[in-house]
Amino acid sequence: MHLTIERRAQGGGDTGGQLVDLVVSGRLDAESGVELEHAVAEELHRGAHRIRLDCVAVSFLSSAGIRILFNVHRGAKSAGASCLIAAASEPVARVLELTKLSPILMEPAAGDGAAGAPPVERAVVTAAAADDRRLGRIMFTGIVPPGGGRLRAVLAAPRGSGGGGPWAGRAVRVPRHVCGLGIAAIADDIAWDTIAGEMVAACGAVFHRPPQPFAAIDYLLGAESLVPEVRLASGLVWEGVPRGRAGFEPADDEPAVRFDELSDRLLDLADAECVAIVLVGEVHGLVGAELIRPLAEATPEDHPGAGTAAVAATWLSFSREPVHRRHTALVVAVATRGVPSGPLAGFVRPLGEGAVRGHAHAAVFPLRPLKSGAGDLTAAVDDLAAAEPVAVMHLLGDPQPVLGSGQSEFARGCCWFAPLAIDAGGGA
Repeated sequence: MHLTIERRAQGGGDTGGQLVDLVVSGRLDAESGVELEHAVAEELHRGAHRIRLDCVAVSFLSSAGIRILFNVHRGAKSAGASCLIAAASEPVARVLELTKLSPILMEPAAGDGAAGAPPVERAVVTAAAADDRRLGRIMFTGIVPPGGGRLRAVLAAPRGSGGGGPWAGRAVRVPRHVCGLGIAAIADDIAWDTIAGEMVAACGAVFHRPPQPFAAIDYLLGAESLVPEVRLASGLVWEGVPRGRAGFEPADDEPAVRFDELSDRLLDLADAECVAIVLVGEVHGLVGAELIRPLAEATPEDHPGAGTAAVAATWLSFSREPVHRRHTALVVAVATRGVPSGPLAGFVRPLGEGAVRGHAHAAVFPLRPLKSGAGDLTAAVDDLAAAEPVAVMHLLGDPQPVLGSGQSEFARGCCWFAPLAIDAGGGA
């Protein structure tokens, strides 16, 4: 999981040579990439005019790693120097070609990237009569109903009773038309159960939090023929962009919209027993948990779903109060009412004091301006993905008086929704 960097000075020793090679080995992602930023900054401080990165031994490059490569290139250029990739492994070269960054980040001998890739498909919402409507304490604007038909979802869960493992580790591709949430790892050559953590996927973007305290968020963004893939330990994935959409904000003098009440109203708008939800909203406060231990350590008695507070506290970090106020969140969720008897029975939990149950994960970003009403979901996700994510968490409702952390709430936002049909994917 770690990055190693070997320095090879050319023609100037250790005292400020003009040319320096940095041989990079391991995974280049959100967490390990900090080491590369520090190494390049140190070379610039020493007076290096040309820094070459040897990435032949880099086994994995995430989108966060791409951003870091771009940052060190830009930082060197600002200092009157250069920092380019001189040699790359197949995974690095492939990602840079598919994202068309080879001409920018690699030395001039590099190719021009993939050609002839098919254009990105965006969800097109058919014209429909939109309306504004107040439902309870929520004002919905520009409502477009989802229409007939249900999205098909697959639920992956640990094999055997109790949820202690072995975990599924199901390989799932995430093209533009797929959304999902759960515990997963961005697929690469590392044992997936050592890095699987909270995951949100929507419209070709995957955001992932490694299972450790204070972890840096990693992510992978699809680009043309580059399709992210994850190893899903447990979670839900559906095909199709929800066609129902609406903007939302609190009615009257309410300070914010509660996520449990919003889910309840979307069930009504979809006229469904189970609904898929994707939400982009300005955060008033989020309540949730994050996995802080790798699933490789799980046993039948000691695992995240053991059901006792003492065991859960060793696996999860809980927010003690609402967090991430004045940020923007991308939420992917499933909601239903009552206690389902089908495959969702062990996957959903009460979202609040009412009958609504659900499972929701959120990727959190710096505050982004939101347009009134809900437009194109793919465009909204692309806009968020242009910023660096600061958190990925599993949203929970804790309505206990005085001691409870409260509910996740949003000042305003946009949501996309549709009826959902669940297939049990099992642990295969």
